Amino acid sequence: MFFKQKQNNKKEKVIASFTQKLGMVCLRSLKEYIEKNKIAKCYIIIPNLPHQNVINYAENISQIEIVITPDFKQEIEKIKKLYSGSRIEIINLENFGERNMMRDAT
Repeated sequence: MFFKQKQNNKKEKVIASFTQKLGMVCLRSLKEYIEKNKIAKCYIIIPNLPHQNVINYAENISQIEIVITPDFKQEIEKIKKLYSGSRIEIINLENFGERNMMRDAT
């Protein structure tokens, strides 16, 4: 009896995330998610420049890159082309992690 060895897909994991306003709560949740799931790169696409404290915090997380553009879809397509051989996860930060829990009503 032969057993097939489990094939490990060593595809790089990349996140393309977007939100209208970026804050510390989003970054804390993303940092935890990145560490837990071994994400290679995380792009945060936002229409406006965030507060300086948010930028400083993001600079300390090596995998995160903030992209400022009004067109989310176009930027996500660029990321898909750039990482064509990788697994890309698209995340709406409005409904992600701690930020989503804060809006949870019981």
